[in-house]
Amino acid sequence: MKINPIANPNILSAYQPAKTIPAKSGVPAGRDEVIFSDEALSFSKIMAEVESRTPEERAHIANISNAVKNGEYRVDSGKIADKILESVLKR
Repeated sequence: MKINPIANPNILSAYQPAKTIPAKSGVPAGRDEVIFSDEALSFSKIMAEVESRTPEERAHIANISNAVKNGEYRVDSGKIADKILESVLKR
């Protein structure tokens, strides 16, 4: 059986130990830094608002959410059209 030589002699360099990256200034050595995305901060703010609701408000929101999930939530298109016209005419 014949074994072919390695086609790319530089392939072994990918397996060499990684170089040490210097720490950022302003971050103490040995400590990790966590940065939250804008989406995560927005989600956190929304969740805090939801958790601050009264039990009655939470139940109402849960009922609407369940109706949407089950395909039972119906929207009155006439009311939506009225609100759109109302907001446009106020400008």
